[in-house]
Amino acid sequence: MDNHIILLRLNQFWEKYLTSGQYTRKQMYEGNPSWLDIRLKWLDKYLITNLKNQQDKNFWVFFLSDPETPLCYKHKIKEYEKLGFIKIIESNDPNGKKLDTLILDTYLSIRNNNINDIICSRLDTDDMVGPYWNIAVKELLKDNNRISLETVLLYNFLTDETKIIKWHKGSFVSTKSTLDKFDNPRSFPHGDSNAASIDTDYPLVCMGIHNNNITNHNWWRGAKAYPLEKDIFNQMFITSK
Repeated sequence: MDNHIILLRLNQFWEKYLTSGQYTRKQMYEGNPSWLDIRLKWLDKYLITNLKNQQDKNFWVFFLSDPETPLCYKHKIKEYEKLGFIKIIESNDPNGKKLDTLILDTYLSIRNNNINDIICSRLDTDDMVGPYWNIAVKELLKDNNRISLETVLLYNFLTDETKIIKWHKGSFVSTKSTLDKFDNPRSFPHGDSNAASIDTDYPLVCMGIHNNNITNHNWWRGAKAYPLEKDIFNQMFITSK
């Protein structure tokens, strides 16, 4: 059933957060490579590769994108729709009824089902999900309305090191709701999600650690060493060249 939407904040611009970490548009789009160039490279190498590898391919990915994205990047981002499971939503709304309406209208225009239930997850461009992630999310939401996957592998893009954390109220949140009472997992801070904490035997999700996100380094320092042979890592998550 293709009633699972993945919301990915690609390059939304939130001016009111400039004092707390939001890049300016100049920082996002200028430079060689630019911030967005780097993010798109990681998106291709890590997240898209693992989404293509899902055992259950019944899902949609909605990119949340800045309406004022430079034209050269708009064309590049639009190309992702050729993959067949991605749609672009141009909006800088962080949450709220307007964004929810855009999400639901897009979903209703492409879905291949007629049920009222809807599943929604939040991911970022530097995340990875294991091959059974979509299956697991759907199964876990049969008995819960909100879940938070708390067993998280950390993968250092720069050194290939791996660690593991038990991330209480982490960002890997999924919701189950209905079309008339849509529960957008990006409408609330994941730390206040009130989601059921799901601790798995092995990580279904992976967060990238790098020099482009200072916050993620906080989790790296507090995580436990979790060395993995390359062939074992590749059974859990895959990366393109």
